[in-house]
Amino acid sequence: MKLLLKSIIYALVVVCLITASILLYRVHPEVQLAFIIPGVFIFVYSLITDDMGIKQHVRSRNFRFSRGR
Repeated sequence: MKLLLKSIIYALVVVCLITASILLYRVHPEVQLAFIIPGVFIFVYSLITDDMGIKQHVRSRNFRFSRGR
């Protein structure tokens, strides 16, 4: 699938997820939703970054200096 098509699909999924979470929070403002909704966003973010091939920098320059190298 082309990168532009993937980006459009993921943008629509994120907009639908935000809309659904706002509507769900209006109907059921329980405390559990304060933990469920951010968890869903983190899960969707991880799926998108894995599929798009976005690399996360694990090590930084400060980490190498702190090990004594």
